[in-house]
Amino acid sequence: MITVLLLFALIGAPVFLALLLAKEFLPMIHGEAGPHLEVGDGIVYRMQKVSTHPSPRAYAVDPAGQGDTYSYFVDKFWTVENVLQDGRVLVTTRTRKQHCLRVDDPNLRKAGFVARLRHWKRFPRSA
Repeated sequence: MITVLLLFALIGAPVFLALLLAKEFLPMIHGEAGPHLEVGDGIVYRMQKVSTHPSPRAYAVDPAGQGDTYSYFVDKFWTVENVLQDGRVLVTTRTRKQHCLRVDDPNLRKAGFVARLRHWKRFPRSA
């Protein structure tokens, strides 16, 4: 009995994890037009910034030609508040600011299970 449980844990867990990751990352590989978003979904928005001091969460940091500033990206974790008729979504930030984004924006992606689990504190709480 223990052998069967051990065998199930060794084979079943990696298969489950592979299916979970495939569901999250396959749409990005296939280049779908945009994620299917519903009210309450978490999204990750890749925002480009320019400053003299990149934040600790910055990635793809590139110095400017003169070396005075840096161009970089940071991930913003927002929640969908409303899906509009014209193909845009109204999202809310942690500080309750609202932004209107197009669903086909290449910087917008739906937060998968792994992102929501890893960054759960950075998503806005429901009011």
